[in-house]
Amino acid sequence: MKTFELIQRFVIPRNICDETDEQLRGAGRNGVELFVLWSGTVARDVFYVRTMHVPRQTGYRLPEGLCIRVEGDELHRLNLWLFENNELLAVQVHSHPTEAYHSNTDDDFPIVTTRGGLSLVVPDFGRTGVRGPRTALYRLGVSGWDELTPNEAQVLLQLES
Repeated sequence: MKTFELIQRFVIPRNICDETDEQLRGAGRNGVELFVLWSGTVARDVFYVRTMHVPRQTGYRLPEGLCIRVEGDELHRLNLWLFENNELLAVQVHSHPTEAYHSNTDDDFPIVTTRGGLSLVVPDFGRTGVRGPRTALYRLGVSGWDELTPNEAQVLLQLES
């Protein structure tokens, strides 16, 4: 699959949502952001998330704000795992300390780089979780990351509760 642009729905199991929330909140208690990645498989126009990944990463607290760094060797390890398990990386999830938005760093240094892929930004260090009302959803298009409206997000993203 070259892009995820034809995917009409992303289905995420409850246990992956819950574990993602736990991971984001755990990092938030330490005052840092966290990247969580979701991979899975495609059937026609539906992407089924099967696996949650928390890559080795370093959270930074800088005068300009917070950021996360995932080293190249960790990305290589993840890519090998994806290949060996016949899964595709389609969704990145990360927390922000306050509002949910795509920063310039988020735009310029994503981990998901396939058009049609998703980026969820969870506010308040994940306190309200990925299902929270202020979570922002972005989809990678030809010209960059496009923010989806709440209605578009509700149709595209099926977070099982």
